[in-house]
Amino acid sequence: MALPNPKYPNSAGRLLSLLSNIPAGQQLLEVIPRLFDAKPTTPQSKQQACLAGMMEMHRLYLEFRQDMMDADISEEQRDVLLNGLTSIQDSIYPTQLTGGFRAPTDAEKSLLEVCATILPVDGQIKGDDIDAIRESISSLRTIIESGDISPTLRKALLELVRLSEDAISRFSIRGARGLKKAFKEMLGEAAELYGLSRGDDAAEELQSSPAWATIVNHLRLVDSVASRLLKYKPLIENATQLLLGGPTA
Repeated sequence: MALPNPKYPNSAGRLLSLLSNIPAGQQLLEVIPRLFDAKPTTPQSKQQACLAGMMEMHRLYLEFRQDMMDADISEEQRDVLLNGLTSIQDSIYPTQLTGGFRAPTDAEKSLLEVCATILPVDGQIKGDDIDAIRESISSLRTIIESGDISPTLRKALLELVRLSEDAISRFSIRGARGLKKAFKEMLGEAAELYGLSRGDDAAEELQSSPAWATIVNHLRLVDSVASRLLKYKPLIENATQLLLGGPTA
């Protein structure tokens, strides 16, 4: 039940797309896991998947609210728009997961679309970008499957794969911001991995390994895509030589 790409690639457009594509009256415990491509097999895992999906909706709603507060519009316009959208919180913060989904009204959809036309839009992700990231993920998996790595490196690689796949699969919901957030978390994983390499010899061995080169290339790729979509200077260019094991680009 993958979401279609939003008409307006910004927080308001994504929120509109998300809320418009959940069937009215459907039990949240059933529909939310499917919306996020989860396949729970037990009642407990279904509840966990539903709560995880609701958290994604919560994050998107907060991003929308913040974007509207930062928007270059008058206070009167902002108040009219946000006050008219107060009730969508009943959809995002339901009192029970077994209840039916409260679909947005036509008036609320119209107001969200107005907001979407006000907010700046992200750049469009290209199929080539997704293919490149997935190919890079595959390179990480190849190292994992080789088996000839330390438990610490294996754990770091698995986390990089998880973060990357989540960012891609939920791009229609979180957009380029989700990709940037995933990159920053991946950068933290790389920093921790480097920090766990005790001693100059261990650090030098890690830096010269094919696995480290693959990790750095993956970070550069994800950062380059997110920075182009969000129009910021790639963050990795400011990373220290210590972290990346070499000069910045």
